[in-house]
Amino acid sequence: MSEENLFKYDRDMNSLKWVARLHLRYPFRTFYVLIGGMIEILIFLLPISITANVIEISIEGGGIANAKGQLWFLLGLAFVQAFLYFSVSFLNEVLAHRVTTDITQELFESLQYRSLTYHDSKDVGNIMARATGDTRTINIAISPAVRIIINVTIVWIVAFIITISIHYILALITVIVFIIFVITTFIYSTKILPLSVKARENFAEISEVISSSLTGVREIKSFVATPWSKKKLLKTAIKYQKNVIKEQTKSAWFYPIFVVTFYAALMIVLSIYFAYMGLFDVSIKDVILIAGFVSFLTGMSEEVQWTMWFLIRGKVSADRIYDIVSEKDPAAFEDGDTEFESNHATIEFKNVSFRYKDELPYALRNVSFRVEDLQTIAIVGPPGSGKSTITKLIQRLYLPTSGEILLSGRPISEYSNKSLRKNITTVEQDIFLFNLSVKDNIRYGKPEATDEEITNVAKIAEANDFILELPKKFENLIGEGGVRLSGGQAQRLSIARALLLNPSILLMDDGASALDARTEVKIQKAISEILRTRTTVITTHRLAIIAKADLVIIMEDGKIVGLGSHEQLIRKNPYYRRLFEKHYELPELEVV
Repeated sequence: MSEENLFKYDRDMNSLKWVARLHLRYPFRTFYVLIGGMIEILIFLLPISITANVIEISIEGGGIANAKGQLWFLLGLAFVQAFLYFSVSFLNEVLAHRVTTDITQELFESLQYRSLTYHDSKDVGNIMARATGDTRTINIAISPAVRIIINVTIVWIVAFIITISIHYILALITVIVFIIFVITTFIYSTKILPLSVKARENFAEISEVISSSLTGVREIKSFVATPWSKKKLLKTAIKYQKNVIKEQTKSAWFYPIFVVTFYAALMIVLSIYFAYMGLFDVSIKDVILIAGFVSFLTGMSEEVQWTMWFLIRGKVSADRIYDIVSEKDPAAFEDGDTEFESNHATIEFKNVSFRYKDELPYALRNVSFRVEDLQTIAIVGPPGSGKSTITKLIQRLYLPTSGEILLSGRPISEYSNKSLRKNITTVEQDIFLFNLSVKDNIRYGKPEATDEEITNVAKIAEANDFILELPKKFENLIGEGGVRLSGGQAQRLSIARALLLNPSILLMDDGASALDARTEVKIQKAISEILRTRTTVITTHRLAIIAKADLVIIMEDGKIVGLGSHEQLIRKNPYYRRLFEKHYELPELEVV
């Protein structure tokens, strides 16, 4: 899948348009909330007019019979109000949760399909803060903040209609006060926006510190670094606190109720004066109508302050999430359309060079080799020599900076990612296990695997015995990252997980590093038949594994400095000889 198809987002689209597009996935709820909310607020205003009519009738000497119809109408209106209030509030809340769920899903999906180069440059804590804290802020901004702002706007519009129907002076005052209200709101928004951005960034920093501290809790305890960790968190939290206080202090200066209260008092005084002096045909009914109406407006405006604060924060949060969702992946590459279905596979590197970032040195330099069907290749070399990089390129987790990689004679770029990952499995040096049961971890790449298949691969990986000793056996939870298992046990589960997929190509990136010699011998003996039926690439320093490989590649500083069989290299390569000479009696070095 191409980047354009995957990330179907207009780079010029802003976050508000994106959120609006997500709303339109639920057209009925969206339009019901908008239209129903407008009708709801208008219906809430009707009793004020009816009450004014009833009071006027009473003042003019009319009996209850004259107002009976309007009173019955008020009673019926109350039921309509209750229904609209409940239905609009309920659907608005459902809509908010649906939209924020979609936001989280789109954020997650966009991250899942990004290149490893992209993820290498991102902080997990920062992304988690956006996926949790920012989505929660958007949820509140959608419900009820947006609804309140719409209602207040409608009330101001109705205020203008009522006042202009009474006299243009009152309407003019309404327009002037509304303009002042809008201007002060705009000024408040521009002042508070950068502070909200800073506060959200500080919150993300706190999330980063907590995430790294929990991930590295063993190291923190081992190095007695708890005071340092606490100090780092406290420093970050204080910075967040200071910015939030600045934000709240600035927010406190925005007090719309003052403007509205002034407007209400002015309108009531003027309407009473006009009625008392007999000016402009202002009646007692008009006075009551204006008094009731501006009181309603005053009550609603009390919520504008926190509403605006949440709307601004919601906009900032939407920007932060959309920045990731729409961000261009500099290392994105086209997915191929050819299915990789070979039972056996050849691997060929042709002058492959690679570096993880432009500013970093090359991890591989002009690497060329070929692995035939069913061969086992061992890659050896010091740390940082490029061994693990080769395995990552075979999986197409990265693309070569230059050169070409062929699988079964075809360029690796032609294959689809799904078919590649289905036929290539890896036992990583840095094992990651999920906080699931033993069974679910083994069948992670093959959810439909039967219990019999799981048990078989567990036996091959010499994991069955220790699994049966666990309290819940295959249903036992293993903790985040497999913290409840030893290194050797985790590695055996990782091997079982890889074998379950029955891959065409098996990559073992130092996959036996945490095994004791006895267990390693057992596993090697058990999977020796399996290795004969697939192409295998092993990065290791285990001499017994290296000596049995069909082909050995010696890496140093990203280059191949030795290539051949064990027998060839033991006679001709000084570096290779040094690996064995302390343990074996070697033949004489052949001078080339």
